[in-house]
Amino acid sequence: MVSPDRPPRPIALSEFLYEIVDGSAMIDVKAFAACYSAIPVDPYVQEGCRYKALAWLRVKHRLGTVNAAIDEHIARANELSGMSTERSRALLSDAPPSWTSDETGYLCWKLPQYSLAQSKTYNPVHGDLRREYPPIDPKLLDGPDLRRLVSHYASRFEWNDAIVLVQFQRVECLPGRKGRVAVEGFHQDGNQHVAMLIVDRVNITSDSGVSQYKLDTNGKMSDEMVFDAVVPPGHLIYWNDRRVWHYGTDIEIADPDANGGRGFRDIVILSAKEPPAHVPMAPIPDRFY
Repeated sequence: MVSPDRPPRPIALSEFLYEIVDGSAMIDVKAFAACYSAIPVDPYVQEGCRYKALAWLRVKHRLGTVNAAIDEHIARANELSGMSTERSRALLSDAPPSWTSDETGYLCWKLPQYSLAQSKTYNPVHGDLRREYPPIDPKLLDGPDLRRLVSHYASRFEWNDAIVLVQFQRVECLPGRKGRVAVEGFHQDGNQHVAMLIVDRVNITSDSGVSQYKLDTNGKMSDEMVFDAVVPPGHLIYWNDRRVWHYGTDIEIADPDANGGRGFRDIVILSAKEPPAHVPMAPIPDRFY
């Protein structure tokens, strides 16, 4: 694992497919679960079954090499948002971080509520579309559980410097309406690696919401399924986004008479990014400025 007293040594991703970690001793998912009812519906999913809030972080090891392209991108995004030079400089790598992980040596800066965009190459449904989402509850963003989750992710891959997109996402199902976990089908997102924490599964059948990975072969999805299982609440799964294609099967309600006739699966997704891959979009939406 990474040490606060030496520079990180990024792992060889060519040797990594996926890994499941029982995070229940590290993260109190109940602290996360209470926030999902306040997350608004995702306006970009026509079926109305998804709810999403997000945050952008900059996570760098204190002895890691600074990625100058990240500072340049943040400064440019802030300039396009009309941010003052003084406020913008407080978000760069030479400014004091928002918090520090003494155990790992990682530093974190909380970034503004930039918009999200992906290329159609990776997201045929929402690609080349600027998407604006509300912020994650500040109490969770500043809380110890999310800090431990972010630090664990950074430590697992031992990156030097990256922008991290954090997404709190709920998919809901109703009697007669399945919840679409992956509207894109099997896909990749153009990241190096991704982390997903299962927070809760409520009133859905035990065989729905299955995580599935197929092996990538020269940039195309093969027929070889390398993972096909339900990841239980409290567990964290990491995967190599360049070596596998991922998918989640639809969720179906278990008991139409329970939980107000609703079922849902709540997750946290984290993905580390470096320019120019899917980095934050400017300007910051006025309502989140």
